[in-house]
Amino acid sequence: MTRLGLRVRAWWAALTAVLMVAAGGAIVLPAAPAQAAPVSITCEPGVVYSVSQAGQMREISGGSPKNVGDAASGVSNFNGLGIGTDGSAVYAYERNFNWLGSETGLTVYRFNSSTGKWASTGKSVTVSGIGFIGGAVDLSTGRYYFGGYTSSGTSFRLYVYDASTNAITYKGTIDTSADSGGAANGDIAFDTNGNLFIVRGSGTTTTVFSVTSANLAKANGGTISSSKSAGFTTNSNVNGVSFDAAGKAYLGTGDTITSYDMPNWSNKQSFASGSWSSTDLASCSSPATITLQKDVQGGRAKSSDQFGLSLKQGSTELGATTTTGTQTGIQDEIVGPLPAKRGAEIVFSESAATGADLGNYASTYSCAVDGKALSGSSGTGTSGTVTIPNTGDAVVCTITNAPLTANVSIHKDVVDENGENKKPGKDWTVGAKATATTDSVTSAPTAATQKTDANGNAKWGLKFSKTTGRATVAISETQQDGFEFKSGSCDITRIDGSKTTTKLTSDKSTDLTGIKPGDNVDCTYLNKVSDTALTLVKKVDNKAAAGTSKDTDWTLKAAGDAASGNKTIEGKTGSIEVTKAKVKAGKYALSETGALKGYEASDWVCKPSSGSGTVTSDKSSVTLKSGDDVTCTVTNTAKTGAVTWGKTDESGTALKGSVWTLTGPDGSELTIEDCAAASASECTGQDKDPAAGKFSVTGLKWGDYTLTEKKAPAGYLLDDTPHTFTVSGSELDKSLGSYTNEQKPQVALPLTGGTGSQIYLIGGAALLAAAGAIALLKGLRRRNRKH
Repeated sequence: MTRLGLRVRAWWAALTAVLMVAAGGAIVLPAAPAQAAPVSITCEPGVVYSVSQAGQMREISGGSPKNVGDAASGVSNFNGLGIGTDGSAVYAYERNFNWLGSETGLTVYRFNSSTGKWASTGKSVTVSGIGFIGGAVDLSTGRYYFGGYTSSGTSFRLYVYDASTNAITYKGTIDTSADSGGAANGDIAFDTNGNLFIVRGSGTTTTVFSVTSANLAKANGGTISSSKSAGFTTNSNVNGVSFDAAGKAYLGTGDTITSYDMPNWSNKQSFASGSWSSTDLASCSSPATITLQKDVQGGRAKSSDQFGLSLKQGSTELGATTTTGTQTGIQDEIVGPLPAKRGAEIVFSESAATGADLGNYASTYSCAVDGKALSGSSGTGTSGTVTIPNTGDAVVCTITNAPLTANVSIHKDVVDENGENKKPGKDWTVGAKATATTDSVTSAPTAATQKTDANGNAKWGLKFSKTTGRATVAISETQQDGFEFKSGSCDITRIDGSKTTTKLTSDKSTDLTGIKPGDNVDCTYLNKVSDTALTLVKKVDNKAAAGTSKDTDWTLKAAGDAASGNKTIEGKTGSIEVTKAKVKAGKYALSETGALKGYEASDWVCKPSSGSGTVTSDKSSVTLKSGDDVTCTVTNTAKTGAVTWGKTDESGTALKGSVWTLTGPDGSELTIEDCAAASASECTGQDKDPAAGKFSVTGLKWGDYTLTEKKAPAGYLLDDTPHTFTVSGSELDKSLGSYTNEQKPQVALPLTGGTGSQIYLIGGAALLAAAGAIALLKGLRRRNRKH
C-alpha cells in the first residue's frame, strides 16, 4: 500500500473513532494478556531446588526433578540460587566474563513467584580475582548473600544484596586458608537464626566455615570471624549445597545430588541424578545446629592458660578450636554452629592448652536449646554428651571453668531513719574469716577484716589447694554509733550457675559453710540512721495551658535558723540534695528560684511522713521537731493565654457577623461567632468581647494557632487568609489587630436559554467537524493527482 493510502486509512480511522464517540459508541480495546499461574516454593525436609547455567530452576523431591517457572532469559552462567523463608524471596546471579574468559563480576536476578519469571535487579558487582560460587538468603532477614573464593581458595569474599534499598554491600572476607587445598568450589547456606555456612569443596574434601549471625551483623568490610569444621571425605566437584530441617545435607555436582546425615557427613545416599547441568542448590528448610563455647569465670590461674574445645560424633571429630587472650566470660573462639540431624548424639569436651593444668580449675558444663536448659545435659567435669532434640533449633553447650578460688565480697549500704535514701557506707569495718574444712585454703588479703571503700565494698580472694577443698567463711560487721542493723543477706553462686541465699539477722558473725572452688559469695549489709529529714518537692501543673516547663526547671531552697545550725539545703526536685535530706530541728524558710514566665506559684504545703504526725508551717516556712520526716511541696501552674482581633470594612468601620475557625496546637478546631451583646456576660460562645466586630478568646493552651475566617459579614467577600500566632509563657496575651473585608461586587444577570440552545450548539459543532473532514479529503486527492 502506498504511503498516501496508509495516511488516508489512518485519518479515516481517526475520524470514525471521533464520530463513534460523538454518537455515544465505544471503542473496544484488545484484552490484557492472561496472567501466568503463581509458582509455589516448598520448604519441607527432603525438597531441594537447583538452578542450571541456562537459568532454569528445578524442584527435586523423591529423586524426581520438575521445572519451576521459566528459564531466565539471556543468561549462560547462572548460579548462586538462594531461597528465603516460605519461598518469599528467590535470587540468583549471572556470572560475567570478559573476552579473555576471566570472571569480572556478576548481576543479581530475582524470581517472581507470581509470574514464574526471572528478572534482573539491575544491580551488579564488578571485581576481579574472585570466582563466585554460591548464594543464599538469610532466613532471619530475607537479605541475599553471595560470594566466592580467591584463586588460591584461602579466603572467601562475601557480599549482600538488600532489596529494600536495591543496593549491594561488601561485607568482608572469611579466612578459609586452614587446610586449604588450593582452588575451591562449594556453596553457602543459612539457618533460621541467621547463621551462615560456607561449604568448601576441594577435591573430595568438604569443610564447613560457620559465621554466627552476631559476627555477620557487625561485619563492615574487614575480616569476619568464623569457626572451621573438620574436613570430611564426600563426593568431588561439589558446586551446590543445601540443608533441611531433618539435619540432612545435600551436595550437588552438576548432574547428581547426594544426601548425608549431619554433622558427621555419614549415611551417604544418592538423592537424584540427571542431565540438568545444575550449578547450585538451595532450600528454605532450616536445620538444627550444635555449638560449643567456653566460659572463663574469675580469670585464669596463669595468664597464659588456654583451653581446647572439641565436638565429636562417636569417634569422628566434627570440629575443634583453642581459646586465646586473657579475657573472661564467653570466649570468642567457638566450635560451630554446625548443622545437625535430629537425634544425633554429640560429645563435647575441653583440654588444656599452652601449658595450662585443668587441675587448677573447677569445670562444669551445660547445654541449652534456644536458650532453655536441656534436661540431662549438665554436670561437673570436662566433657559431656547432648542429643539433638526433635524440637528447637539452636543447641549451645557451654563448658565453664573457674580457677581454684572463691570470691568473697561485702557491700555496705546505709539509709535514713525511714529506710530510704540508700547510699554506700564508706569506712565501715566488715569481716570475712575463712577456715578450711577440707584440704587447705588461703585468703588475700590475709586480714580477716577490712574497711569498705568509697563505693561501700570490701573483697577477699580464697585460694584452695585442690578442687575438693571446702571452707567455712564467717561474715560480720562492726556497728557504728548512730546506726542500727536493718537487714542483710549473702548470695552464694556456684560455678554451675545455681544460687543459695543466707539471710543475715544481725551484725554479729554468721557462718557460711561449704564454700568451694568456683563459688562467688556476695554479701550486703543495710544499716539505718535516726535523724530528722526534710524533702522539698516541686510540682508543675501544665494541664490547663499545656505548658512546656518541667519540675526541674526550678531550684528549691530551705534555709534554717540559728536553732537548726543555719543548715541550708538547695537543689532540684528529686535530687539527693533536697530529697530526705538530713537536717536538724528548727525553722526553715522555704523559697524557689528560676521562676518562669507564664506560671503562678502556690503557697508551700508541708506534710509529715513520720515523727509527731503534726507539722507547724505557713505559706513559706516550716518548723521541724527532732525525728520529723517532712515533705514540703510548692506547685506552679501554667496560665492560659488569650487572643484578640477585629473585623472592619475598607473604611475601618467595625463589621459584625463574621465567623472564624481557630485551629489549635493539637489540630482541634474552634468555631468562633461574633458576639454582639450589651455586656460580656451575655456572650455565651467562644467570643467574650460583646462589641460587634471585636473578638476576644481566652483559655488558650500554649502552642501554635491558625485563625481563618469561615464566614464573612453579610455583603462582604470572605477573606480566607490564614493568620498564625503563638501562645507561650512569655506571650500569653496576643493582639492580632484588625482584618478588613472587601464589599461584594454587584451580581451580573445570568444568560437565558435552555436545552434547546445546547442542541443547536452541539449540532453546529458537528457540522463544522464534518465540513473540515470533507475539505481535508479533497485536499489529499488533489495532492495525489499532482504527484
